[in-house]
Amino acid sequence: MKSVDSYAQLEKLGRSRLSPNFFMRDFLHSEIASWHQMRNVPDFPERAIKSGRALCTELLEPFQATFGRIHIRSGYRSPLVNGFGNEHGPGCATNAGNFSAHIWDYPDSQGNHGATACIVVPWLVDHVAGGGSWIDMAWWIHDHLDYRSLYFFPKSLALNINWHERPARRIDSYVSPAGCLTKPGMKNHSGKHGDRYRGFPELNSCGDGRDPVRDGSLLGQDENEAGEIAFSPSQSALSSTAARQGSSIVYRAVHVRTAWRRAFNHKTVESALHGINGAAGLFAGRARIDYTIHGEPSCVLVWQADQETGFAVRRRIGSGGLAIVQVPIDVLLAFEARERADLVRLDEYFVRDDG
Repeated sequence: MKSVDSYAQLEKLGRSRLSPNFFMRDFLHSEIASWHQMRNVPDFPERAIKSGRALCTELLEPFQATFGRIHIRSGYRSPLVNGFGNEHGPGCATNAGNFSAHIWDYPDSQGNHGATACIVVPWLVDHVAGGGSWIDMAWWIHDHLDYRSLYFFPKSLALNINWHERPARRIDSYVSPAGCLTKPGMKNHSGKHGDRYRGFPELNSCGDGRDPVRDGSLLGQDENEAGEIAFSPSQSALSSTAARQGSSIVYRAVHVRTAWRRAFNHKTVESALHGINGAAGLFAGRARIDYTIHGEPSCVLVWQADQETGFAVRRRIGSGGLAIVQVPIDVLLAFEARERADLVRLDEYFVRDDG
């Protein structure tokens, strides 16, 4: 769809499915557009759908699966609607400031795409009413989801959550204590913050009604037996790495276009390696990501912080299936610190394994 020039095309746009539980129509409503009789449709529908799909699959789906239904306050805004909101006081940022945010179909000044939704989370409203803080939720999101920015607002504790091709991971708030909670370079930006959200539910990456084959809750052993994906890491190493249930799994994917993609939806090493949303599914083209945005995968890195080694995964050169090798944890943590893997250095481990 190149443009929306008729009611039939608008209806088709609204029916575009962004994820298992969200459609484009969920994000097109605007009080500004309704009251002032404006068109709130993208100039570039295909680009808006791609960005919206990433927002939904990588952020909103796991968020809603964990905390229950979320309410969309504001999603997509056309430049016309957003510009009017900025000029006449409803609180919209400038169009330039909202490119790759609420204006999904236009890139920002650096050429990167993104998408923002303003959401209300009833679970959070109840949490704060019971004596909790918005900061608890902010740190939970920071530790579990690969967002670019969060902004919390006083009314109904609404929050802007942004997916972006280059996630900076910054949190700000108009709710007391107002200001910047964290951003790159601040001491509190790295590490885990579990003390702030004790009692919160564990991340649930599978929404109600999903196909367990597509969402990765059926792991890769059956696929190995069917011959679709052929690899088998050392079972002793896998058992050792997966032994501690309390240690979180770190999953990072390196793509042709996205140098360092985080994912937070794995509870076991086996899921991260064998799952449909793990390395096996990613290389088979079946993961719930937009491959046109990230590009083909080059390698996947999986580790637990309390182990001495983790795993690197890539396609096996010259034969079918995948190669999985062990990599020292300090090497993986060095990659994590600079958010970029040294593929030449990783080659050394794969060569040793081949030999």
